[in-house]
Amino acid sequence: MNPALGALEQLRSLSQVMLDAARDSDWQSLLDHEAQRRALVETLPADLACRLTAAAEDEARALIETCQRCDAGIRALVARRQCELRVVLRQPAAGMRGDPAPAAWQRPDAG
Repeated sequence: MNPALGALEQLRSLSQVMLDAARDSDWQSLLDHEAQRRALVETLPADLACRLTAAAEDEARALIETCQRCDAGIRALVARRQCELRVVLRQPAAGMRGDPAPAAWQRPDAG
């Protein structure tokens, strides 16, 4: 296997493990695997696309898109957990910079 595709496959695998951890509310596992994934990303060459053959580009694109879907799922689950914690801590829903939180973050029974 092409080394670049191997690294992307590892990223996909770690992304899936992170999504599973978020689904299970295993936040420590999510953090641990995110650190592993971040370290792997830092080792990827900047010219990764140049190292792929034309035939491998479609596979690489599919792996990257899978990682992006996992990331979207993780973000949604983390946002939901943040809302739950705000309710417990009785804090108003707000974005990272104090901006109002998107409606999708707010619980239907809140407000």
